[in-house]
Amino acid sequence: MAHETDAAKTAIEAVRPLEPDERGRFVDAGVDPSRLESTGIDPAGVVEKEYSYRQLVDGGLSEDDAGALRRTFSLPWSFETDGNLDDRSEAVSGLGDDERAWVAASADESWQGFDGAGERSIPTTTDRPAERPYPRPTPVTAVTGVSEANADRLADAGVVSAERLATIHAGEVASALDLDVLHVRTWRHNARELVRR
Repeated sequence: MAHETDAAKTAIEAVRPLEPDERGRFVDAGVDPSRLESTGIDPAGVVEKEYSYRQLVDGGLSEDDAGALRRTFSLPWSFETDGNLDDRSEAVSGLGDDERAWVAASADESWQGFDGAGERSIPTTTDRPAERPYPRPTPVTAVTGVSEANADRLADAGVVSAERLATIHAGEVASALDLDVLHVRTWRHNARELVRR
């Protein structure tokens, strides 16, 4: 027993010390690095992804702590990968319902086939609806006080409907088009009245 303790102590002495940011990640995971060292697991090795979840659990770490470290450091579940999903799903605990359903559905090779590909029908009709799904914009010339000439100038600023005129910033539009701000405010007010009807 003393021999095992000496071996663990020697292994831990050879361990690379953790950087402050690495130690912070252990704190975020809720796992004290000294807990790892007491079981003979090198915390720096965990940071460098030298351990898998399965190795941490087999090394004496609780499943909760091993799971927290796996998520924090993106550790693999196991280094034993033979491609068999059945064996892998047995080795991986904590699968959700959707993950279990995926493993079951992908048990054979047919899940990767293209047998069902191209069976969807894509609608090819380009018929226009009988009615517009939204009302036509009200022409800016319908606003009291806006002449054709003024409408052309407002169009230069992108204001082509009464609805848009009702929402403009009068000072900015007047400045951009070199118009009297009082006229633009009046048009905006009249447009708001027209749109409310």
